[in-house]
Amino acid sequence: MRDYSFLQRLFLLALVAGTACTDGGKKTPGDADSTAANTPASFPCAHFEDLRAFLPESLEGLQRTQEGGSTGRYGEVSVSEVERSFTHGEDREVKVRIVDTSLGKKLGQAIRAAADEGRGRATNDPTAPIFWKDKEAVGFVRYDVSSGLAEASLLVGNRYVVAVSSRGYPGTVEVRRVAQDIDLEGLARLHRAPGGTDRQ
Repeated sequence: MRDYSFLQRLFLLALVAGTACTDGGKKTPGDADSTAANTPASFPCAHFEDLRAFLPESLEGLQRTQEGGSTGRYGEVSVSEVERSFTHGEDREVKVRIVDTSLGKKLGQAIRAAADEGRGRATNDPTAPIFWKDKEAVGFVRYDVSSGLAEASLLVGNRYVVAVSSRGYPGTVEVRRVAQDIDLEGLARLHRAPGGTDRQ
């Protein structure tokens, strides 16, 4: 399922700022002097292994097929991301992605703006925005009738981005159901250790 969403385009724009992960702020080998440039750098994102705990283990009627995760720096941008895919043959697919990034403030503003734009939509509109106060989540939903592609992009705990996409389902019921079943409250409470260093 190729899915060039609004959210992914924002990440691509962010990632082109750099070309590769750094060494995690480790000291330069052989340098006996501790300087500001060589001390472990504070990493602003949760490690992808911590995010992975919030991905669904299984989805009814679907087979778990692919998953991945990474944590690193790309130029000035820090990103941790996990993703898991579920399929039913060639007909149906659901993909769940969770991201924590130093660009979270900008992404959060974009998600909130998109959700606010849709406040006037009827609750039965497939693209009606999501405002789940009890789960500390807000987001927008998109649906392409011609391709059957749906995507819900949520800002959770004013920090984490959760994107659920589906193919082969009518409307956006499935992405909403999957998103609602994620422990978003727990994710919202997940915080990095103060002054934590890169975990590579």
